[in-house]
Amino acid sequence: MSSQTPSSDSLCCVPCIALKKALLLKTEYNYTKSQLGVARDSISILNKVVSKQDSVILKQDSSIIIYKRNETDFVNVIKNKDKEVGLLEEKIVEQKKHKRLAYGVSILSIILGVLIAL
Repeated sequence: MSSQTPSSDSLCCVPCIALKKALLLKTEYNYTKSQLGVARDSISILNKVVSKQDSVILKQDSSIIIYKRNETDFVNVIKNKDKEVGLLEEKIVEQKKHKRLAYGVSILSIILGVLIAL
């Protein structure tokens, strides 16, 4: 079959090399078109993945903020409890002084009572 022979109106004569180039070009076009479709699908999927990762990061950031706030609250509670412990230790020391003073006054009263009784 020769592509140089004239034919009817519905057929045209094209050199074989031009036909081969046209077929190669069409094949490359179809291949590139399918690659573009795959690339677009990949981009779409990756956009969804990135969006979900962003939402996870935002949730983690809010969790971190809550944990830091809780940590600050606990540190404040500990400081307040330490102050209370300090005040209680001071009261204990004061009560021990009063107790010693009371024992001293009691002993002096007993000694005075014995001296007066003699």
